[in-house]
Amino acid sequence: MVLLLIVIVGGFVFIKTFDLNKYKSYVEKITYEQTGRKLSLTGDAGLKISLIPTVVLNDVSFSNASWAEEPEMIKAKSVEVAVSIMPLLHKEVVIDTVNLIEPEVYLAVNADGKANWEFSKPQVKAENNQISTVEGDVDTMVEIAVEQETSANSTTNAAPLLAGFLAKQVNIENAKLIYQDMTTGSVTNLQVNSLTLRTESMNADLDIAFDLVFNGEEISGTATAGSINAILQGAEKYPVKAEVAAFGAKAQADVVLTNMMTDLGFNGSAVLKNPSGNFGAPAVSLEAEFSGTPKNIALKINSLNVAGNVINGTADVDLNGNKPNIKAALHSTSLNLQTLTATPVKTASFALIPVAAAAEYVPNTPLDLSVLNSVNAQASADVKSLIVNPDLVLENVQVKAVLQNGKLNVSPLSLNAGGGDVNGMFSVAATNNAFDLTLTGKDVVLQNLWKGLAATDAGTFGIISGGNTTLSVQLSGQGKTLRQMVESLDGQVVAIVDESKIQTGALKYLTGNFVTQLLKTLKIDKQKKNLELSCAVVRTDIGSGKASFPKGIVFNSKQLAIVSDGAVNLKNDKIDFTINPFNGKLADTNVVQAISSMIKVAGTVEEPKIAIDDSAVIKNVVGVAAAGPAFLGSQMMLDVDESPCYTALKGTAYQDMFPAPKGAKAAGQGVYQGTSEAISDSVDALTNTAKDVLNMFKRKN
Repeated sequence: MVLLLIVIVGGFVFIKTFDLNKYKSYVEKITYEQTGRKLSLTGDAGLKISLIPTVVLNDVSFSNASWAEEPEMIKAKSVEVAVSIMPLLHKEVVIDTVNLIEPEVYLAVNADGKANWEFSKPQVKAENNQISTVEGDVDTMVEIAVEQETSANSTTNAAPLLAGFLAKQVNIENAKLIYQDMTTGSVTNLQVNSLTLRTESMNADLDIAFDLVFNGEEISGTATAGSINAILQGAEKYPVKAEVAAFGAKAQADVVLTNMMTDLGFNGSAVLKNPSGNFGAPAVSLEAEFSGTPKNIALKINSLNVAGNVINGTADVDLNGNKPNIKAALHSTSLNLQTLTATPVKTASFALIPVAAAAEYVPNTPLDLSVLNSVNAQASADVKSLIVNPDLVLENVQVKAVLQNGKLNVSPLSLNAGGGDVNGMFSVAATNNAFDLTLTGKDVVLQNLWKGLAATDAGTFGIISGGNTTLSVQLSGQGKTLRQMVESLDGQVVAIVDESKIQTGALKYLTGNFVTQLLKTLKIDKQKKNLELSCAVVRTDIGSGKASFPKGIVFNSKQLAIVSDGAVNLKNDKIDFTINPFNGKLADTNVVQAISSMIKVAGTVEEPKIAIDDSAVIKNVVGVAAAGPAFLGSQMMLDVDESPCYTALKGTAYQDMFPAPKGAKAAGQGVYQGTSEAISDSVDALTNTAKDVLNMFKRKN
């Protein structure tokens, strides 16, 4: 018992009186001889008194490569090394735990691709090839060593050196890691809240637990990697398995690293899960395989599931050039756009119309297209079934896009819609914020394209048969803001519906204050019979800040004909349309009927309003006052264009799609036109009287 007490007291006295500072220079010298770098132990060194002896080194630094920007590769506020007690009884030193407090690590790769963690062992010529004392002049030894030639093949194999200093566990707290790639000029900053590495031996697997902050985002997880010896000996293959939680998502990876000390490569697989709402996105899961190098990555997407939409394909990322180059090919059997948000979107159903807004006012939002200059890319995608909403489904969508030097070209763009073919191209350039769009559609059946337009029962509006539609869109524009882009639009939009049979009745979609008012004014909201449509046209000429419809909106049937002429001012959103309906019963016309039929749509795009066409009413009232009902009859007949669809399409590539007026019809229309002009010239003096009559009419109604 007395002997044990003596041993304990003696050990305590030894620890209290043992001066580690005498051996710092020896440790510095050995480190230099093995790595060619200087280890500086500028702070005090000592032993902590506890059941586990612990060496404490303060203000530790390890010099960097000569070409690196930072003078130290590693520095730490303090290093604590705890030694296992039992091996000491056998005169063995086994490090149990190493704690690094507030370390800073600077990793770098120079322009030649050499890393600062590659060491060269200097050749030192010392007299008698031995060291006489551990307290020798280390600085002199270092100076001598620097003057010696360094062998190109003297890269240190650190395994024998580190084997004697293996720690079963390393804990790092409040660390900073900076990685600089001089080949690309990129710098990566990483804050390490905590990092724990644990292993039983140099040849055993390494267990890792980490809690990091990267660009303000928390990253935590665990990993199991290969042995330390495998790293130090430059093993051709090094396995890593990890589970990571980052950016609100979770991932699992099984990776094999290759040639870690020379030309780093990798291959493996990963599973990623992002919960609904994270990043404002729906639930996402990804199963993928990857391979390559840090500058050339190949990705195989086995399954990308976005809210039930499954996508697969391949992608390649090449980082060797001045800017990244990406190639991708994606495929999907079914893609439902309504599910691609965290909050599902309700069926469209002409949502803007019930609130009397034909379109939303275009904001003056800046258009920053500089992102197009950040990468070059080639991508293709094909989707068998693209579900826009339950009523609109596009099939066989195929897109090929090329982004090169700031210009994006999408060509071809093709799809099947309503049984027909739609083809087009789109381009946009970052240099001048300009775009071009071309789109053509053929044999698109409206009721097949939009299911809501089909007559599903006897009491609702819908297309019974026909519905064959032709589409042409040619637009270009330029502007630094979205508003400027719209105001600069130039081109033409044409949509044509061929012969169809339409069932009248309750409208399932076109409902709301404005539309209801318009339909009642045209007296077609309560039709009880079917309409036999000869043709329908929407033709828009866009330019000089206006979207003009030169008699370009036509609905021509045997029972009812409607022709609209007007424009939308793209700069102030004001609209001005005349609407001329005719039911084919000229004998029943009178002044009141004429006035009620001569309506127009005014106001703005956001707030359209029904109004009386003042100019037309004044002309007719004056004409009747001057020449009697004959004038009104001639005007009503003139409004009935025998070929309104031909008129609407005149000057376009589709003008021969419908016949022009011929023979007696053309001549008769010419006679009426002459009569109208002759009478109109003779009524100028009665204009003020007509205005008074119009105002009186408005007050009564």
